[in-house]
Amino acid sequence: MNQINEGGNIVKNPTGQPATQRINQADVDPTNAWLEKITGLPLQSNKLGTTGTSPTSGDIDVAVDQSKITKDQLVSKLTQWAQANKQDPSKWIKKSGISVHFKTPINGNVKNGFVQTDLMFGDPNWMSWSLKGSSPGSNYTGADRHVFIASISKARGYKWSHKNGLLKRDTNEPVSKKPDQIASLLLGRNAKGSDLDSVENIHKMIRGASDYNELVADFRDSLAKIGKTMPEHVIEGSPVWFKGLLAKVNL
Repeated sequence: MNQINEGGNIVKNPTGQPATQRINQADVDPTNAWLEKITGLPLQSNKLGTTGTSPTSGDIDVAVDQSKITKDQLVSKLTQWAQANKQDPSKWIKKSGISVHFKTPINGNVKNGFVQTDLMFGDPNWMSWSLKGSSPGSNYTGADRHVFIASISKARGYKWSHKNGLLKRDTNEPVSKKPDQIASLLLGRNAKGSDLDSVENIHKMIRGASDYNELVADFRDSLAKIGKTMPEHVIEGSPVWFKGLLAKVNL
């Protein structure tokens, strides 16, 4: 699985400390509205992950349609704004991976402090599903969801990429970027894309599978390393439950 390493305090102050702060949920849309005026991009309708749904966010993640504008063109727009306001663009704008990062005044006012906006280039429709965040109150993050999908993909003979979708494991050839089709290949014929929306939904779909242990192997190992456990016990009476019971009897 491709690592998801966008964002995360990219913009620093002269001492090397983060130049940005967390943003309250109520401030996300007004801040995006201000940035829309500078960029001309539809940012409020392209929020990603938990941006705007959590009480606070470490940054603002938004999708940018790469067919409409290039990273260099966006950097040019942001640079023009910085220069017009007598600011050094290098202290406000950074590039990494698929993103342009911008030190954004909260609500458009520097007196409120700054939040880092990660403008992530790709297909907004795909990214809104692929980079879906966890539900409020969930014990699992969006990154945990990707590890779970990757674990199941591996057991099914595929490879998962949050950028490129489901791939053939041996050749990296694309298989699908359609959520419903990906779900049917990984979870079963009648599965829908929404069944892959969260760790909890995914687990609910596979917890009675005869190959449950193979499907969750990499995910379980990943959770153990960060002190987390699986969402819930497997269904009593399911094939995997019997397998576990036999293992205990044979100890």
